[in-house]
Amino acid sequence: MHEFKTKRFPFSRGFLSCEGGSKLKRMSAGFLTAMKELPLSAFNVDEQGFCRGVALGEVYFAFANSLVFRPGSVKGSSQNGDVDPEDEKYILENMPSWASNSYERTPEYEMHETEGHMWAGSWMGHANPDFAGFAANGTDYYREKVAKYRAINEGKDDFYDAMDMMLDAFDVMCARYGEKAAQLMEACTDEKTKAYYARTVKTFDHAPKKPCRDFAEASILFILNMCFDGQDSPGHFDQYMYPFWEKTDEPLRREYLHMVWRKLIEADAWNLCISGSDAEGNDLTNSLTYAILEETAAANATKPNLTLRWHKGTPKELMEAAHKALATGCGLPALYNDEVVCPALESLGIPAADAHEYVMNGCNQIDIQSKSHMGLEDGQVCLAKAVELALNNGVSTVTGNVLGPKTGTIESFKTFEDFYSAFIIQAQHLLDVTTGLANLAQRTYAEKSPNPYRSILIEGCIEKAKDYKNGGPLYGHGQILFHGIAETADSLAAIKKYVFEEKKYTLQEIADMAAKNFEGHEEDFRFFANNELKFGNDIEYVDELAEKAINHCSRYLRTIPTFRGGFFTSGCSPFINSPGMGRALGALPSGRKCSDPIIADSIGATPGRDTNGPTALLNSCLHLDQTLPASGFILNLKFDKNIFNSEPGKEAFLSLWESYFERGGQQIQIGVVSQEELLDAQKNPDAHRDLIVRVGGYSDRFVNLNEDLQNNVIARTMY
Repeated sequence: MHEFKTKRFPFSRGFLSCEGGSKLKRMSAGFLTAMKELPLSAFNVDEQGFCRGVALGEVYFAFANSLVFRPGSVKGSSQNGDVDPEDEKYILENMPSWASNSYERTPEYEMHETEGHMWAGSWMGHANPDFAGFAANGTDYYREKVAKYRAINEGKDDFYDAMDMMLDAFDVMCARYGEKAAQLMEACTDEKTKAYYARTVKTFDHAPKKPCRDFAEASILFILNMCFDGQDSPGHFDQYMYPFWEKTDEPLRREYLHMVWRKLIEADAWNLCISGSDAEGNDLTNSLTYAILEETAAANATKPNLTLRWHKGTPKELMEAAHKALATGCGLPALYNDEVVCPALESLGIPAADAHEYVMNGCNQIDIQSKSHMGLEDGQVCLAKAVELALNNGVSTVTGNVLGPKTGTIESFKTFEDFYSAFIIQAQHLLDVTTGLANLAQRTYAEKSPNPYRSILIEGCIEKAKDYKNGGPLYGHGQILFHGIAETADSLAAIKKYVFEEKKYTLQEIADMAAKNFEGHEEDFRFFANNELKFGNDIEYVDELAEKAINHCSRYLRTIPTFRGGFFTSGCSPFINSPGMGRALGALPSGRKCSDPIIADSIGATPGRDTNGPTALLNSCLHLDQTLPASGFILNLKFDKNIFNSEPGKEAFLSLWESYFERGGQQIQIGVVSQEELLDAQKNPDAHRDLIVRVGGYSDRFVNLNEDLQNNVIARTMY
């Protein structure tokens, strides 16, 4: 074993000194060494007594992407004279690569990815660990759990040694935070700040080994836990924090909730979920639920990305509180429907009791609180590209690349059914390529980036002796997100009606015009752009084609297994990617020109093409079976600020929300804006720095968006 002379790089020294163990065990050994040896100055406690995470130098706590070794922080360090050259050489030669995306992409996938109409496997996604687990149970509870399953799963000592060391590392870290807080308290002269430090000291005199005693203590440990993990999605906060909330006096719990909310905003934390129902249909709303909505309305911030779960027993009072928050223009909360999401999850074999514990992470992907690794974008694909490829026998009109199988020349399509079959083959091929790379990435992450911390806080890992990324969680389904739903439906409708029924055009004429980007065919382009066959207007002809195509693709995904131990499902969460998908898409008979960045940014219409009112839009969307997607099937709605804030506007919105969900809608997210303000903000950004809009599953400052995204938001129909 190498004898280190340096006292620097404790993670690397701990990792490399743990000989003969698995990568997971050696990672935990590195953590434990780092927590013991880092100087007290590395432990950051702010003036409210909250612990903000540790700076580890060569390692950072971004567990969503596991731990990343930074050779740059070691390389050349011996030149300063404080690191032995042999130590530097040994570390650089023996520390393994953490690069989670170092897997070989197929030439076919690289061509698709370069073109820009799909991506897959390029990151490891979000999660909903049990951030309150240590506060509720104490780390000693998890040590007992580790011991129990060590006895059951023989031959897995490396895994369980890693869990024990990680628990020890967390205990050591908390003790040192307590020491740092005591040091700050001793030097503090401001009585209010001193009281905050005192509460932190008091918290760590028993936590995390033993449970926290009130909401203040639980909040301190919650923030530390979340920051230690990488500031990911808190999940069902009003449920797991309610036992602490309930036994804490109102002034103190309100004060700490407000401080937690500020920390979540500062940390740019992801999705936090409130309310919902249990498997028996009981409402889960409590006083903390309402307090969170009040914080959201008062903060007028973009984070945390708040989600509210609705069901048939949701109190009208809660819906009104949600309206009040939305009326500020923050775009929060997003609204989800238990009556649709839970059946979608149950159809994947998830028991009802667990299905009713669903939460969102990241933008709006669906996970099971502390029980799954499935709520991430494994990939995204533009289904409208399949129409383009079917028109051109697998060739992209944007680049000329052969992207799909040979499904037939134009002359071979004698009926619409012939063309539709070619479209389905192209669409399935796009999904095969996307899921194939997603599974390759999942396997690589499992091998190269184990996560000992999340493996403690996600149920199933300790029980199975399997890492969080390697099939440990109870549920391991995957999620592929669709783009271009409206463009797909509009194009299929135009081909069916104007080629095969009315014979206004031949399919060859449409293919030729699209290949030329409608140059020299301006009148024809105006016809395709302005005809009535547009999804989102309650036109049965178009909506039935959308239903047939999108439901087929959703069902097809459910036949493809994931490496993590489940099946892929569909969703629609464009995030910031809609304009890029539009730019990768050729001209289509939906009435779009090549590389136009304006593309449907949710399951609704192409922005601006839903002209028959919100009820018509919802009726179109309800043609899609929204119990098939298990990854968030978002629908963007934009409302005029003045009308939405009026009493008639409020009642109309609540009625619209309830009606859509009762009839099978899965999700809606609301933007409350003034069109004039949007236009002026684009011209005069400095005057509108606080303007918030809802994008593709999250809220952001309008001026932070690129021009393509701004134009997309502006183009949405204002209701």
